[in-house]
Amino acid sequence: MKHPAHWLSASATLFAAALLCCPKAAVADTYTILDLGNDNGRNIYGMDTAGDVVVSQNFGCSLGSFTCYVTYVDGVAGTPASSAPDLVYDDGTPCNTTPSGLSATKSVCNQGFVGLGTVYNPNGDANGAYIGSGDDFQFLHIGSADQIFLNSVGDLTWADGSGEELFEAIDTSSVSPVPEPGSLLLVGTGLLWFTAAVRRRANR
Repeated sequence: MKHPAHWLSASATLFAAALLCCPKAAVADTYTILDLGNDNGRNIYGMDTAGDVVVSQNFGCSLGSFTCYVTYVDGVAGTPASSAPDLVYDDGTPCNTTPSGLSATKSVCNQGFVGLGTVYNPNGDANGAYIGSGDDFQFLHIGSADQIFLNSVGDLTWADGSGEELFEAIDTSSVSPVPEPGSLLLVGTGLLWFTAAVRRRANR
């Protein structure tokens, strides 16, 4: 009569290990959209791997400087400088093809990511900025994309000429969620109780 208890105990242990160790099913990336301000007299100069965006503008500059540069870190503007900051820009390169169903006016590729600015899409999807790969794209923001830059970790920045605004989309899906200690404790306690109950029943 002890054999079933051992078998159930092993099954419970394997089940617990599967719950804690097996990866979750893949889901679409999640993005945080940041508004970098009006695009009148302003252009995107470039973006680095960290997602810092440099904007060139023709106002707010010091005396004797007709163009200055502002670096945005997590959507927050720094102090204008008369020269572009010494960053390693990671803007991507133009793509050769457009995914089916979308009509891209601007496209950029980088390390398997593709960023698009679209208009009058044949499939009826909204005009605006998209990101993805292959034929799997997700919509980011309505409008246009007169400039578009993409870094190698999947952050996208673009100038929306129709809305006269600059935007950045930061990929926040790469941060793996940490299991809650309370949930793990609850599962572990339940499995220990179940194993002990099975053993007591089998030993009778």
